[in-house]
Amino acid sequence: MSVRRAALVLLCLIATLAPLHAAERDRAVAVGGLSRKYTLITPTNVPNPIPLIIVFHGGRQNAAAARRYTRFDEFAAKENVAVVYPQGLDNNWNDGRQSEDLLQRAAANVDDVEFTREIIAQLEGERVVDAKRVYLTGASNGGMMAMRAGCELWDRIAGIAPVIANQPVDWQCKAKRLPALFIHGTDDEYMPFAGGQIAATKTRQNLGQVRSVDDTIAAFKRINSCDGVKETVTLDKVGRDETKAVVTEYACKNAPLKHIVIEGGGHTWPGARTGVVADMLLGKTSQEVNATAEIWNFFLSLGQQ
Repeated sequence: MSVRRAALVLLCLIATLAPLHAAERDRAVAVGGLSRKYTLITPTNVPNPIPLIIVFHGGRQNAAAARRYTRFDEFAAKENVAVVYPQGLDNNWNDGRQSEDLLQRAAANVDDVEFTREIIAQLEGERVVDAKRVYLTGASNGGMMAMRAGCELWDRIAGIAPVIANQPVDWQCKAKRLPALFIHGTDDEYMPFAGGQIAATKTRQNLGQVRSVDDTIAAFKRINSCDGVKETVTLDKVGRDETKAVVTEYACKNAPLKHIVIEGGGHTWPGARTGVVADMLLGKTSQEVNATAEIWNFFLSLGQQ
């Protein structure tokens, strides 16, 4: 082989091994007289509309934090998907909960469902995203926001994946169908597995009331017309995390419903990087499943139906 030909082969090999790149842009939309911001991650070249995943950060967090612990960016270029990290007002979302303490928050005076709608409309108008493949996810306050926006915009949302989030008692989901994946931790001291007041032992503030995990899942079983269990699998391969993951897929007529219960899991994003301090504050982070990968695979399966 000549030197020139060998060099060409090497260049081709390097090109195949080179990482795919994603483009990052800070964007804004006008909602209720305010300029609301979000970060958009896409492949560098978007010739045709692509799926969109909106990731809502947790309460008192921000878009950058959600980006760090969920790491959905990795799917942007690799899987040809757009990812949006919106920023809540004063780091919170108006997810529909009501209490005197929550009414003092700036977020209580804004319409975050409309913010979600405007993000989708802007990106659809620019032919960046496929209107039929818009998905919502988030953790805690962000998970409840994904749930509320999904329930109110159900005819425009292809699926939701709330993590460590129960349905607030203050509203009913009126969706006629809504594909959903839920992830909960049984030892979550912030989002009570049995329902009740959020973070009751962690703060003196009244952060609102939520339904139990069972009642939350039951509501979506009704919405999606589920009449049984298709499959249940228990994962317990990682001894050091001291958790188990029970994965249940329901048999549904209207839309898919899946539930992952982390036995021993805390108020955490399964599969995320963690540390001793975080474990002390929030509880155990399971490594039996990776929430980001589970959510992506669930959304991907919806697009293939």
